[in-house]
Amino acid sequence: MKKKRAIRNYVLVSLFVVAVLVLTFVSFPVPGTTYDFVGLANLHLGLEFGGGVKNTYDLEVADWYKGEDSKAHIDAVNRVQKLLDKYYSDAKVYLSGDNQVTIEVPDTAISSNLTVGFIEMKAASGEDAEALVTGADIEKAEYTVNGTTHGVYIEFTKEGKEKFRELTKTVSASEGQTMYIYMDKDYDNAFSQTTVTEENTYGYTFISGSSIKDKRSGKMYADKIMSATIGVNMSSDVEAIDIQGVFGTNTRLVITIVTIAVIVISAIIAYILFKQLGLVSMLSMLFGLCVTVLISAIVDLQVSFGGWLGFLVGTMLNWGLHIYYLNVIRREFAMGKKFTVSFSSGYRGALFNILDILLITSGVVAITLIIPSNLIDAFAYNLLMTIPGTAFTSMFLNKVLAVNYTAFNTKNIQKVNFKREVEIDEVN
Repeated sequence: MKKKRAIRNYVLVSLFVVAVLVLTFVSFPVPGTTYDFVGLANLHLGLEFGGGVKNTYDLEVADWYKGEDSKAHIDAVNRVQKLLDKYYSDAKVYLSGDNQVTIEVPDTAISSNLTVGFIEMKAASGEDAEALVTGADIEKAEYTVNGTTHGVYIEFTKEGKEKFRELTKTVSASEGQTMYIYMDKDYDNAFSQTTVTEENTYGYTFISGSSIKDKRSGKMYADKIMSATIGVNMSSDVEAIDIQGVFGTNTRLVITIVTIAVIVISAIIAYILFKQLGLVSMLSMLFGLCVTVLISAIVDLQVSFGGWLGFLVGTMLNWGLHIYYLNVIRREFAMGKKFTVSFSSGYRGALFNILDILLITSGVVAITLIIPSNLIDAFAYNLLMTIPGTAFTSMFLNKVLAVNYTAFNTKNIQKVNFKREVEIDEVN
């Protein structure tokens, strides 16, 4: 019975590992949802690994801005970096000259929703029409749903409320009754054209359009409108240029080879230390690794250098905790416990120490997230992503598979590299 249970457990764990290895190389839409499962081999690479594009923009400060232009430029850089961090782990923006800023993203293009620009609300179309409401008049903008319509709720300042009232009064009395909203000084393509039939005295409004079709696009447009309160407009007359990753087109191959090499070396060391039992423990560690792979695919992780290091450190932590448990078993046996008994007594001795290590590691890594660094953030997030799989395997599965091993080997200590201390009698 013990052998059948052991074989069943080994087969189930092995099947899971094989299934995840298959999923590593495939991507597919999940039926009945809008979610796409992205295989690990198809994960998005960060700037260091995958390269991307960059572009340089000219900066223009609004007439209504109160303060030094240099302060406005810094505010614009900080705002753009905040937006970039929402969608990329290692995109960057920096001042690159007089009245210029450069953006680098691990993508094929730079979305205009990630830049800052002017917002102008007008009673007539075109560049020459007067902007009656600007970014200076907006208090806040946030995504919301009005009935079944996705859109952006805009609330105005005290002065903005009065300006918007005058604007809507003028528009509602006009022949076309159309209010035009322009972004980024793009007067050929209105951000929104809204029909206004009455004067608005509320101090807020709701805008929608075909481009705001879901929560994600709604949040991006809300962010874009809030960016207009900075008082800086970014513009570029040139196309974005490509930038290469550090390993060029061989990035995925290099990452794969190094990762596999780390795992293989870990398995070899485990075998040298504990022979057959080391290989059994590595099966448990592979299970934990596969859990991390699945989590990475589900959240559509972007692979950056810092994130990859976090993944490798998390993997080594898992390996170390597996080896620690086997060491405790060996010590229990060396001190006189029977071979099969040492597995259970060793587990009791190792469990809380493993838990302490996981809690302390998670706490310390979580604290590092307060450091304003994309590299550290990526490292920390990816290391924390390995903790669930590490906890399950090092605190439970490793023990189960190790105990299952005793169904095939009840006393041959040479197969696991165990030995008694000198002059120690066997005890229960």
